[in-house]
Amino acid sequence: MTSYLYLILSVLAGSLIAAALQKRGKASIKFLLTFSGAYLLSIGVFHLLPEVYSGHDHYIGFWIMGGFFIQLILEVFSKGMEHGHGHVEMFHGKALPIGVLASLFLHALIESLPIALQHNHGGENALLWGIIIHKIPVSIILFSMIKELTSNWMKIIGVMLSFALIAPIGVFIGESIPELSQYARQLTALTLGVFLHISTTILFESSQSHRFNFKKLFATALAVLLAWLSVASH
Repeated sequence: MTSYLYLILSVLAGSLIAAALQKRGKASIKFLLTFSGAYLLSIGVFHLLPEVYSGHDHYIGFWIMGGFFIQLILEVFSKGMEHGHGHVEMFHGKALPIGVLASLFLHALIESLPIALQHNHGGENALLWGIIIHKIPVSIILFSMIKELTSNWMKIIGVMLSFALIAPIGVFIGESIPELSQYARQLTALTLGVFLHISTTILFESSQSHRFNFKKLFATALAVLLAWLSVASH
């Protein structure tokens, strides 16, 4: 139940931050995105990658690449919101972008499925915190986009509440279907592929100017350190 609460609170935190910052917080959002991208990459390298290959399954790499390409396909519909792209201008004068929301929700479901399956490996906290940290900037961007498209607070709250519940639903599915435990390593590898795509895209995009940026370096180094400490503590 604790993981459900934390996942929901991460979306609530992102929504409140977006409401407070409005258009003044672009630099802060970039910092959060860089931090979350580096944290996801570090969790993948320090924890998920060793775990999925611990079974000496020579085909596990196909699951990793499967997750990578699934995320690549999802971003065709989400317009890259997972790594910081809102693209509000594409939807002005239109209804809420169902394709964007559906792909974003499916992404949240896929990445949360292995959380419950990690209990036997002692790494559920590392994966959980990676998703939580990633959800905060994504929630900021989603809230900001929906707020630009509609002034109807019932719709805004409905979208954000739905998004907040998707990851807990993924955890619940993992807990409720015992047969999934047989595929814990494969589903974790799928999530790892998703993480690799998102994290590298965030970090590459944050360095497009190819100029030294102390804030980005600090955010990346801090995320790597915290990710290592979270894994080492288990």
